[in-house]
Amino acid sequence: MLGRITLALFFLLLVWGNLVAGMEAGLGCPDWPLCHGQVVPHYRWDTFMEFGHRVIAATATLCLLVLSHIRFRSYRGGAKAVPIAALCLIAVEVVLGGLVVLMELPVQLTTIHFMIGLGIFILVFYMAQFDGEMAVPRAAVHGPAAVYLGIGALIFLQAALGAYVRHSGAGLACPDFPYCQGSLLPRMTSGAVMAHYTHRVLAVVILLTAAALYASTALDMRFRINRGLALSLLALSAAQAAAGASVVLTGLYYPTTAAHLAVALCMLLVTALMWTRESGREASS
Repeated sequence: MLGRITLALFFLLLVWGNLVAGMEAGLGCPDWPLCHGQVVPHYRWDTFMEFGHRVIAATATLCLLVLSHIRFRSYRGGAKAVPIAALCLIAVEVVLGGLVVLMELPVQLTTIHFMIGLGIFILVFYMAQFDGEMAVPRAAVHGPAAVYLGIGALIFLQAALGAYVRHSGAGLACPDFPYCQGSLLPRMTSGAVMAHYTHRVLAVVILLTAAALYASTALDMRFRINRGLALSLLALSAAQAAAGASVVLTGLYYPTTAAHLAVALCMLLVTALMWTRESGREASS
């Protein structure tokens, strides 16, 4: 139960952070670790968003500390590296969170902050799936498991690139859809256009990959066990493409950007679930 609660908190934390960025409330608390020099600041909408982000982060971190302690005691051998890695990453994440505010939201640092948060999210999922007692931790890296890992890595890269596009101000470098500046193959006149267009191309690659994975469940017995999840991934990939179009067509309206990220997180969870299923299946066969 603690694993699921922690996972839900980190899901909320990532989406809430996206809302903070979309509402341009990242400096609602311009100091750190206090907020306007106070432990509990006076209400303003931007302060509420940023301070809420910090409260969720603190709650998620406390849950992660307890979960990692429990898993470290129950895991054996190399699996102990998972809770240790989670603790190391959360320590770095806390420091980066302060630096992001104090340095006034630098693009590269903000993107790295998001990527580390995403990495912690994945590690929490692993600890939620494998308790070390009823479910012994497994990590297959060949066969179908390698395919799921590859797709997961692709989605992770897409999410990281999306964060860079968002924080670098390139979200409307291609203000139209499905074209980019009136063309399917736009001129790469700036780094912003290149980043935005690459994000779109990668979205198409992921959609086609999800379609190929679902097709493989009918052609290869090794993939058939995850047929339902493969269909879910395909549906989520299509929804993600639609959400991406909405982000552009609504001019980066913050609810659409938050929904865009939420779908990406669900895609990561589905691929991670397929991988853990396959890892457990290989271990028992």
